[in-house]
Amino acid sequence: MLGVEASPHAPRRVAVVGAGITGLATAYRLEAARPGWEVVVLEAGDHVGGKARTTVRDGYTVDWGPNGFLTSAPETLRLAHGLGLEAELQTAADVARRRYLYLDGGLRPLPTGPATFFASEVVPPLGRLRAALELALAGRADGEESVHAFLQRHFGRTFSDALADAFVSGITAGDPRELSVDALFPRLRAMERAHGSLVRALLSGQRRARRRARDTAPGAGDASRPSGRLTSFRHGGMQRLLDALQGALKGPVRLETRVEGLGAAADGGYRLRLAGPGAGSASGAFDDVVLTVPAPAAADLLRAHRPVAADALAAIPYAGVRVFGLGFDRIDVPRILDGFGFLVPRGQGVRSLGVLWTSTLYPQRAPDGKVLLRVLAGGRLDPAMLELAEDEALAAVRRDLRVSMGVVADPEFVETARWPQAIPQYTLGHAARLAVLDEALADLPGVHLAGNAYRGVGVNDCVRDAERVVSALTAG
Repeated sequence: MLGVEASPHAPRRVAVVGAGITGLATAYRLEAARPGWEVVVLEAGDHVGGKARTTVRDGYTVDWGPNGFLTSAPETLRLAHGLGLEAELQTAADVARRRYLYLDGGLRPLPTGPATFFASEVVPPLGRLRAALELALAGRADGEESVHAFLQRHFGRTFSDALADAFVSGITAGDPRELSVDALFPRLRAMERAHGSLVRALLSGQRRARRRARDTAPGAGDASRPSGRLTSFRHGGMQRLLDALQGALKGPVRLETRVEGLGAAADGGYRLRLAGPGAGSASGAFDDVVLTVPAPAAADLLRAHRPVAADALAAIPYAGVRVFGLGFDRIDVPRILDGFGFLVPRGQGVRSLGVLWTSTLYPQRAPDGKVLLRVLAGGRLDPAMLELAEDEALAAVRRDLRVSMGVVADPEFVETARWPQAIPQYTLGHAARLAVLDEALADLPGVHLAGNAYRGVGVNDCVRDAERVVSALTAG
């Protein structure tokens, strides 16, 4: 019978399927928690990291997935410290706090809080007036809402139409009218429950921050308190974290080893049907299997055993994106790069989702006198971008840079990546799908799902999900 549970106290053999950040963090944490267990990582590709990888060439450093993690949550920071990477941590420049929106033919500064909102250009005056009445007009929701509907209820339609796209495009490349605010931004819902008004919640948070700053002596600090800064690594970008995780593992990481099937082992546990150069050395039975692959791949592996779970997994859509790393001479970029970059709402005549001014965030990512721009294009609202030939896609992005930033020169450095399944979309009903998965897998002991398709798309979310699975594996 598939799924015979073994004793949690006996040495176990665990297969971690997928060598992205979730898979590697799961293996690393599991080896630390249970040194006597055998942990084998199986990866279909020829490198670790999945989409979270980095190219270093000609003095330029380009991240193709996440460009850092926020220290407002402790998970990744704790992981980096455990790997001995403290000295390599690099916080983004202070100027990165400034962000822009391309709107009505120009780059408009995004407001940084309630005080700056009412002088902002990104929402018309009547829209700002309606938003100012949020304390009185927000009301309560009866159930799950889309991001667009949630923002509209709190701040009005004009605000939501102007900012909802930008609110999600830099995180999910998604459509705010189909994304669930409850699943994607649970903190917003928690703020609403606690304060009724988001403005009241933000003002309360600012008061707490001022009190903390006043009560902490200069220079004393609080090592346990996260700072909320975007952080990466000085050399090698986010790839440095993945390489350090791989290097720290005692067990093998079998690259070019595809898992094509999941079945019952004769003496209990699971046997995986493997293909690829590393298949032979990773054969045998496993007591536990952790699937950290994208949801469609996990659905394929579970279809024969738990079709209800497979259907729920297959119902999680993905946004495809193209990422461009473009290097220029500084003199060829006429605009002052005084911030994080900019996002683009739909309907503004610019096809790209946004442009990150990477060499402003992390100055060492480009040679002296050069500029590195990272452009994100495609997403749920522009799937046709994924179908363009590479030269056509690059031409479209360069046109966007001419329109938005006045960049007409040829880039001296060009690298591109195309991700058909880049970012999972937490569409309406996501929480219900997770509940179906939990119930369907409850009687399949030893099989676990983890990764950015379930409880958060960020790096911290992936590391947190790895820790959740390790706790489940080692319980008892």
